Amino acid sequence: MSEMKIIDIKNTINDWAGNQITIRKEENEDLDQINIQLEKATFEQRDSVDDYIADNVMFLHGTAYSTEDAEKTELPSVLYEVPLDGIEEINTDQSIITFKTSRGQYAIMKS
Repeated sequence: MSEMKIIDIKNTINDWAGNQITIRKEENEDLDQINIQLEKATFEQRDSVDDYIADNVMFLHGTAYSTEDAEKTELPSVLYEVPLDGIEEINTDQSIITFKTSRGQYAIMKS
């Protein structure tokens, strides 16, 4: 994984601070969608011995909402974690970033 690509993703998302973003994650045929009034994005590298915890993580800070069943529900946490281990196929433009990781496929869109 290229650390520069992760920095590019984080910088692009930080350019969107103050806007609402939508995160769509598809993992094991399960689709989740979260909306966040974005404050900032941060990145953390850690050396985890637990396979469930990612070594490379981007944190999205802000007020988050789930939109399951067409209902808007505020989430209790203001920190959304995006594991970046095994990241590949990164595509970015001014309003959307898509990529695959070892866990799933992500699309992060500026609303």
